[in-house]
Amino acid sequence: MGWVLAASGSIAAPSGSVRGPAPDAAGQLQRRLDRTDVVDRATQARLRLSRRADGAIRAVLGADGLELRKIVEPNGDFQVRLSGRQDQLVLVRTGDRLRISRNGESAVVALSQPDEDGLDRAQQLLAGSRSVRAFRSLASQLSPDSLESAPGAAIDLVDAWLALLQGDAGVIRRRAPSSRASLVRAAMCTAATCFAEYEGEVVAAWSDFEQCTYDVRWYPGMQEVCTFVWLLRVESAWFRFIACSSFPLKVE
Repeated sequence: MGWVLAASGSIAAPSGSVRGPAPDAAGQLQRRLDRTDVVDRATQARLRLSRRADGAIRAVLGADGLELRKIVEPNGDFQVRLSGRQDQLVLVRTGDRLRISRNGESAVVALSQPDEDGLDRAQQLLAGSRSVRAFRSLASQLSPDSLESAPGAAIDLVDAWLALLQGDAGVIRRRAPSSRASLVRAAMCTAATCFAEYEGEVVAAWSDFEQCTYDVRWYPGMQEVCTFVWLLRVESAWFRFIACSSFPLKVE
């Protein structure tokens, strides 16, 4: 099964498919990801997924005065609005650029080339953000079960973006698909499902990320570019899974 990463960061259709039932463990992962409305038992945060009339997908997290709204467009662009504790942050990805806005100020980070100045400016904007601090604290307490839901996967990626922008390069390593990689490869060999394609792309993106970071290890700023490419591929794989799957989404 082959995938093509378009310049926009969206993913083209798979070039091939396979047949047969997925292993039971992979089926359990799929059933968790199929959920679109979840209340996290530990934090009581509610995570919801809905569809807009224009085809975009909206993921929402709400908990104790904190709200995150993420809208992902079919072409891979997205917008995140995080509000709480009298503080608001907005992230807007358009093509190969990410704009970060807070308190009337903004920074733009190039995603396809080294941009240490942009990252420095973004880190300064995020410093002292009460909403970011509250969100990242909450995200660290969400159960794996909640994060493996459809909205949870989208919200977990917001945490990864924020961590990277704050200088935490290890955030990606902590999301390595190591524990499920063999299971996913087995599913890829036996199932032609939306979930198998999603998981297959996640594993392939990780393999390419590791190769990318090795290849550019001597070039300052390029490892961040490898990471951005990984994030965009996983974001797009998530959107394609939602669009491919048959579970109903409320139109808002």
